[in-house]
Amino acid sequence: MKVLSSQKSTFQSPAGFSLIELIFVMGITAIIFGAAAYMIATPKIEQEIRETHSGIEGLALQARAMSYSYQQPFVIELREGEARMMPLAKPEDELAEEVEEEVGTPPSLKPLDSMSWPRVFKIDPQYELWVRRWNSDNYKLVRNDTVESWIHQPNSPCEPLAIQLITEDGTALLSRSFHPLTAKAVDEEMAIGKPE
Repeated sequence: MKVLSSQKSTFQSPAGFSLIELIFVMGITAIIFGAAAYMIATPKIEQEIRETHSGIEGLALQARAMSYSYQQPFVIELREGEARMMPLAKPEDELAEEVEEEVGTPPSLKPLDSMSWPRVFKIDPQYELWVRRWNSDNYKLVRNDTVESWIHQPNSPCEPLAIQLITEDGTALLSRSFHPLTAKAVDEEMAIGKPE
């Protein structure tokens, strides 16, 4: 004789996710999206601060090249919000004429007095400009009427200067030192993120 057992089906429909599981997943998702947004924004911040530094480096390279070509000193003036490059003596001054007579200007060079001076590079107001002079360990903020002069002599090295740009909110910093013979900049320190 067969005994039929009456077994009830224990099949249950899925209950879904609990509230804690949902909060946990949403928290991880928020962290991932936040990190992705930061990673996307970081290269833009770095690019902007590097472009500003490159503008200053461009003036330094011009000053070095022109001092050799014209055999005359050139100066870069670092001011709040801008960097300026010009001949140390005005082209129309007697000193510039004396140097030109002694050394002679190659015929392919354009006369200095026919160029517009100073050549100005505007620094974005979001950056503070700091300068560290040779033989110093500390950076000095260039603010208000402060002018830091950087002279490029034709037949000698320039002062090995270091320039630091910092955003006003402190989220980005780039320090670069300039080679005394070539005026080429090399990174010393780079920091992007919230200040500690």
